[in-house]
Amino acid sequence: MFYHRKLVAGISLVLLGLVLFGFVSPVALGQSNGVKGEIGNGVLDKLTTFIDSAAEMIGKGLVRLVDMVAGVNVSELEKPLGYLGVLTASLIVFGAIKAAQKIIWLILLLGWGLIIVRIVLEALNKVPTS
Repeated sequence: MFYHRKLVAGISLVLLGLVLFGFVSPVALGQSNGVKGEIGNGVLDKLTTFIDSAAEMIGKGLVRLVDMVAGVNVSELEKPLGYLGVLTASLIVFGAIKAAQKIIWLILLLGWGLIIVRIVLEALNKVPTS
């Protein structure tokens, strides 16, 4: 019985992941309700298109910057420079998130500590004097 629940939960998670990343359409899993034709682009298609567009824009900007600074035309390196720029930007963002996570943990620990101190002080002030 326990393994059956784990199996159902695992299959459900896999299907949810496939739907979220656009590999499987929810309509394909159930009835089509009279809808004909293609459902549209999935999330994964949109994400890869966004990354490719961002890489193209960053690559053009870096090629233009190299041309302005060094006077060298490296337009054939537009895509590689763009993807390196996207990777660098994502590394910076994830680094900032990691640093923010440490700061948030510090604030949480400080907040809980102050709450506990306040509760203890309130409890000590409520002690009846003899």
